[in-house]
Amino acid sequence: MFKYHLVNDLSKGLWNSFLEEHSTGNFEQCFEYGEISKKAFPRSNVVRLACMDGSKVVGILQGGYSKYFGFGMTLGVMRGPVLDSKDGSSIRIAEDLLKALDNYVKEKRVIEARILVPETWQMADIFNLFGYSVTGRLNEYVVTLENGTDWLWKHISHNKRRNIKKAMKENVDVIESRRIEDLLTFYSMLEAAERRGGFLSYPLSWFKAVWNIYDPDLSKVFLAFWNGKAVSGVFTVLHSKTVFALAAGSFKEGWKVRPNDILHWKVMEWACENGYTRYHMGLVRDPPPTKGMKAWGVWRWKREWNGNLNRFQVFGKLFLPRYKLMLKAKKLAEKGYRLVKRLK
Repeated sequence: MFKYHLVNDLSKGLWNSFLEEHSTGNFEQCFEYGEISKKAFPRSNVVRLACMDGSKVVGILQGGYSKYFGFGMTLGVMRGPVLDSKDGSSIRIAEDLLKALDNYVKEKRVIEARILVPETWQMADIFNLFGYSVTGRLNEYVVTLENGTDWLWKHISHNKRRNIKKAMKENVDVIESRRIEDLLTFYSMLEAAERRGGFLSYPLSWFKAVWNIYDPDLSKVFLAFWNGKAVSGVFTVLHSKTVFALAAGSFKEGWKVRPNDILHWKVMEWACENGYTRYHMGLVRDPPPTKGMKAWGVWRWKREWNGNLNRFQVFGKLFLPRYKLMLKAKKLAEKGYRLVKRLK
């Protein structure tokens, strides 16, 4: 008989050891991710639920949300719940966790929940049972590294190999760093990319929180230098067998020597040498034709690495429909903030 409860005292060691056993890489569900969110965003709240069979952990779910005026906004969960399905009880475990989440959300007056789950987990029926509906779909792009760099080099596109060779010829050098100065250099590149692309990534406070909370051996930046100046960078964390490229940026002045291509190639080489088997390049949408060549350019750039496109279902549930205007107001405020930040 499985019992669930809201976990406030499950140790980081127990939480992470269960996750390590049931995942090849799921940074958003590790214990530290919740602590990072609380450190980076003062209004952030974290919920951790565990399904227990006696003293044994058989399922976990971690999510976060911001709170304003006594209400929780959107509770977000990424790649959860994580289940122990060895004995065929995964459906019951998932039901217990979602039931516990419903109880928590109602108690904390959270307005809505948004949960991203890989399609391969086949959990649609369970979410439908609890009143969730599919509100969207996303992709994550993952490059397989387990066959080594020689195999990877042969299987990336001809255009990608040509660009990497061009960068090598131009003496573009890539370094790995844990220096705070290099983190700030990377962030200035990310801000430049945000202004060009019209998007908003994590704030600097979030990257500093990762830097200070996550294992220092498991978070780092890689920077590409050309003519003595950093022109491209990527912020990475390592979880289980996966290297996550959480954010990347560059200065336009270096584009002609293809620093982005050699930067990610060198990170993949480093990952292979250090026993990692997956390089996670982030979430991507299917670019509609109406977006034009710019959207297709980013899409094609990633596809040239010959990785795997993993589909996500986005499950949504509105718990307090009377207060959905509050959500709209918050989203408008965030759009205004993004606009001001881009103008700067």
